[in-house]
Amino acid sequence: MENKQKIIIIAVAAVLVIAAGIGFWYWSKSKQSSQGAPSLGGQIFDKTQNQLQGQVPDTNPFKDQKNPFDTIYKNPFE
Repeated sequence: MENKQKIIIIAVAAVLVIAAGIGFWYWSKSKQSSQGAPSLGGQIFDKTQNQLQGQVPDTNPFKDQKNPFDTIYKNPFE
């Protein structure tokens, strides 16, 4: 008799765990579909992103010259 009770308890617990898993999966899917409307956090995130990403020009005047002082000062120890 005790073995049957243990099996019934384990079966009920397994069914409850499976039902909770299916309920959580359904809840998370329904929550994802309702996130189409922008929230306050989403609006703040969009406003704090880099607006100039990839649009900043290269302003290095010395990109062809390794040391800008080579033409002005000659090193006496070379």
